[in-house]
Amino acid sequence: MNTQTKNTMLRLSLALTLAGTLAACEDAPTPPAKPRSSVTEAPPAPPATPTPTPTSPPATPEVKPDPVIVKPDGKDVQDEEDEKPVDAIAAARKMLDAGEVDKAFELAKVATLRFPKRSAAWNVRGRAELRAGKRADAIASFEKAVELNPKSSYARNNLGLALIYDEQYEKAADSLEAAVELEPVTAYMWNNLGMAYEQLDRLDDAREAYGNAVTMESDRARASLARLKGVESIIRTAKAEPEPKVPPGATEGTPPGAGSEEKPTATP
Repeated sequence: MNTQTKNTMLRLSLALTLAGTLAACEDAPTPPAKPRSSVTEAPPAPPATPTPTPTSPPATPEVKPDPVIVKPDGKDVQDEEDEKPVDAIAAARKMLDAGEVDKAFELAKVATLRFPKRSAAWNVRGRAELRAGKRADAIASFEKAVELNPKSSYARNNLGLALIYDEQYEKAADSLEAAVELEPVTAYMWNNLGMAYEQLDRLDDAREAYGNAVTMESDRARASLARLKGVESIIRTAKAEPEPKVPPGATEGTPPGAGSEEKPTATP
């Protein structure tokens, strides 16, 4: 085989090899296009809608009760008017001193209504009632004053005086004896006790009571003591010369210069 024939055969073999390779490439199935519907795609996310944040209702301001202001003595400010009965008592005393009995009585009634547990209120009310001629009412008021404050010598003196006016001399002497025991240095109390003893015809006791008042510079007691000089019995003397049921010199229980029936110490 000559060279030309060999070259021809090599060229033919190469062509056949290239043709087979080309055929193999064309016969390889081309993968079909994936249908669009079979492509799993995440659906587009919807635009985010802001979630409304629940809002709390507007806060209602807390209503606090007004504070109670307490005074040092334990009363709140609304008790301020409770001090008025004390003023009414003082005003009633001034009205009595001025001779305004009706006004004094009205003020004393206010005091006893507003402050029924104060001895001084009943005491000044009794004084006004006694001045107005209401002896039974006066005795009841003085008894109330003594009940509220048994140590009030002034209430006991006034009760004794009202009982003298009411001709209850035994009871008067008992009340006045208690008064001078509590207040032994008050002249008019001894003088009133002397009058009660005199009406009971207890002349020796009367002279002693008047004498105690005289040592305290009581002109009324001095006059009463002089009147009893040489008298053996008021009852026998009265037959010849009627004596008044209430001897002169009856004195209400008011401490000298104090304008008050009670001691400065507080009463229950």
